[in-house]
Amino acid sequence: MAWKWFGVKQLTRWEAVGKPKSIDDNYDEEATLIKERIVLIKARNFNEAIKKGEKEAKENLSEYKNFYGQKVKQRYLEVCDAFEFFDEPNENGVEVFSLIETVSHKVKDSVLIENKFGKDRFGNYLEHCAKRFGEFENRN
Repeated sequence: MAWKWFGVKQLTRWEAVGKPKSIDDNYDEEATLIKERIVLIKARNFNEAIKKGEKEAKENLSEYKNFYGQKVKQRYLEVCDAFEFFDEPNENGVEVFSLIETVSHKVKDSVLIENKFGKDRFGNYLEHCAKRFGEFENRN
C-alpha cells in the first residue's frame, strides 16, 4: 500500500493548577486555553493517520509554570480528525495550523469538541467516533 500525507487535527486543553502567588488585572481564575492544531502525518490510510496523530498529540504534552507561579498542565482531549493531502508535503510531523483560545474552565470538554469538530450527518461527533473506532471514555 502506498504512503500518503495527511493533516491531522488535534485538540488540547491547558489548565492552571494551584493557588497563584500573585494576581493582576489580567488574571482570570476561570480561564483555560484550548489549542487546536494540525500536523502532517505520513500514513498508509486514514485510520493509521489518526493513530499516529493521537500518539504525536500525547507525546507533545508538557507542564510549565505560568506568570502567576501556577503549574500549567496540558491535556489531550482524545479526539483527532484527518484529511488526505493531494499534493505531497516534504516533512512528517510539521505543524501546519495552530490556534490557541481562552475559554472558561466551566466549559465541558465535550462542548469544546463539538464546537471544534462539529456535528456531522451521524449526529454527535463523539458518538460517531465511538461507533467508528470503538468505545472510549466519556469526556466531561
